[in-house]
Amino acid sequence: MSTTTVLVLARVVNRLGGAGMAFLGVRLTRDLGAPLATTATLLAVFGAATIPSRVLGGMVTTRWGPRAALVGGLAAAGLAQAVVGLGGSLAVVGVGVVLLGLAYEVVEPATQTAVVVGVDPARRASRFSLLWACVSVAGVVAGGVAALVTQWGVGALFVVDAATSLLAALLVLVLLPALPVRRVPRVWRAALGGRVLGWAALCTVPCTVVMAVVLLLPVALEQQGHHPSLTALLLAAGAASALATQRALARWELHLPAGAVLAVGYGLLAAALGVWALGTLPALVVGAALEGAAGSLFVGTQQAVASRLAPPGAEAAVMTVQGLAWGVATVIAPLAGGALLAHGPHVLWLAGAAVAVALAAGHARPPAPVRRWATPRRA
Repeated sequence: MSTTTVLVLARVVNRLGGAGMAFLGVRLTRDLGAPLATTATLLAVFGAATIPSRVLGGMVTTRWGPRAALVGGLAAAGLAQAVVGLGGSLAVVGVGVVLLGLAYEVVEPATQTAVVVGVDPARRASRFSLLWACVSVAGVVAGGVAALVTQWGVGALFVVDAATSLLAALLVLVLLPALPVRRVPRVWRAALGGRVLGWAALCTVPCTVVMAVVLLLPVALEQQGHHPSLTALLLAAGAASALATQRALARWELHLPAGAVLAVGYGLLAAALGVWALGTLPALVVGAALEGAAGSLFVGTQQAVASRLAPPGAEAAVMTVQGLAWGVATVIAPLAGGALLAHGPHVLWLAGAAVAVALAAGHARPPAPVRRWATPRRA
């Protein structure tokens, strides 16, 4: 079984129970009677904890390899989710929330490093895209699982989430080969070089647009008078489109430079958000399909480009730094997106489309580190 197949299998199994995160606030307020201010504080602490969590994942991966970080991260997340689901007091569940934040992102650098080490460099973009698309599809299925399990209470959903995390850890332990670990001195210095930091900063821009979609789409739909179930339909359309686009990327990635793939991806994102600004049901479905295709193109390609900036032995550190773009985006998106949404959904979507157009134009003529697929010389 290939490295990519094991990673997809483990991450999909883990994601099938992952709908619990959307109910974390409900678990605190409704089940445990936490005041809204306390719930907001705990959720903020959780979000803040995910940033050192990703760094921890990079450190463990650098020292002991992707398999150790994946098994440890998934197992730790599973145990924390069990505490959240089974805890009988706010204090116990609060500890579980913090521990979950610290474990939540450990698997990300490990997953990306496993792809970098175990996959042909020319095929990394499509393999990263495959992970993104399959996890998106699993997320849609997870919504159905949540609808079924929450009949027994929100706590039961976190117990299921814990079980899927532990099962995913077992799959990695049994099926994923021990990928080689190359220890080099001053590994984090390479990850904090100008090119890597510059690329991570650039990636933060489209990641912020994507996170604004993830966090604010349900609110925007409600403002437009649509039924809440429409969110699930749009997510399903986007996930199906992402999976189909990944197959196209796998076929054409050997013949297209990274800059061209990014330009097309950002162009599709601009089209998706522009169509969404119309607000009609057909426009929303078409836009969701375009948005799913866009993410499948540019998310994997961003990670593939970052991997080419990593000297041998520094892959985990470089992928950790690039991945922090998502953490920063998660902080910026609700603030900037919320301010735009206050003026109407069409303002939010058109502003995002304008950013995507600028990104597409900028990558139509990419600089050398973005255009070049060959591994750069060691710094």
